[in-house]
Amino acid sequence: MSLLIGTDDGLHRVDEVPFERDEVEEALDCGVVTAVRSWEHTEGTFVASETGAYRSTDGGETWADLEVPLGDRFWHAGESEVWSILATREALYAGTNDPYLYRSTDDGETWSELKGFRELPSRGHWESPIDPHYARLRALETVPGRPDHLIAGVEAGGIHVSRDGGRTWRDGRDAIVDDVHQVRPISEDVWLATTGYLDLDLENLGLGHAVGEGGLWRTTDAGGSWQRIDRGNDYSYVRRVFVHDGTLLFCGGEEAPPAWVDDSHEVALFESTNFGRDWERVSFPGEPHEVIETWTVYDGSVLCGSGLFDVPDQRDDVSGRIMRRRNGEYETVGRVGANVSRIGVVE
Repeated sequence: MSLLIGTDDGLHRVDEVPFERDEVEEALDCGVVTAVRSWEHTEGTFVASETGAYRSTDGGETWADLEVPLGDRFWHAGESEVWSILATREALYAGTNDPYLYRSTDDGETWSELKGFRELPSRGHWESPIDPHYARLRALETVPGRPDHLIAGVEAGGIHVSRDGGRTWRDGRDAIVDDVHQVRPISEDVWLATTGYLDLDLENLGLGHAVGEGGLWRTTDAGGSWQRIDRGNDYSYVRRVFVHDGTLLFCGGEEAPPAWVDDSHEVALFESTNFGRDWERVSFPGEPHEVIETWTVYDGSVLCGSGLFDVPDQRDDVSGRIMRRRNGEYETVGRVGANVSRIGVVE
């Protein structure tokens, strides 16, 4: 069993946990990793990144470029980026910035754009907090039990739902207008969503994302309405939520990434054993500044990865940390040279 570690500097791999830094091997030179995913119904492990989307069918030893269309839409280095990837039994889906949604029905050999997503009425209001302010399709999921029902989370632009494999969409921007980082379906009707700060209605006042609400949200009607379940939490810039053995876990920052440049922020880790009615703050080795960005289960234990992300000027003095949760406590089990953005397990 190996651990794949997605960072700001490509994909890396270790064959055992705990590990030393010199045991970390580069698996894929792909820049910033935005997703590491696998599914029981689809062969292989998938990676999305700033250079494209890739799949490995040999445990992460070799990778094939899926050649998701990137085009020449301006982004940091002049090209688009793949921010999300999804596999169903019928098709592969990939989401880029701007954002665009693509589908392949021949196992990644060819791709076609799902233009219905581009035609959502609220699209003209979508925006990213990072120049040049093009939104990103950060989250792609299916509804449990309904594989033709897709969920798309846009940073920033809301959470939208399709019931026909992505051809047509229900616009959901009015329910959550902050930047959506993750959508995690629990059942057909119950989903969780993590958000940061981006209030587009105040952008013209020069306030922008600094006044957004953020937080952890829950829907019980399949995205029709949302309620925030971490009310009163000052650490409301939330990247991802994880669910394991009935416990909800999330890490939040009290400020958005611009404050992370000079450590003028604090973070906190929370756990709930009653699905968000009550939260307990838990200590972890990355305090007070590292944000936990990603979670997985490795050999029966919860692992997570942390760092600092999306800062306007990337910090060279920050390394990534892998932690293990054991008996409710967190310990460092490895370090890598760059922020840990995603982790995944391969056999």
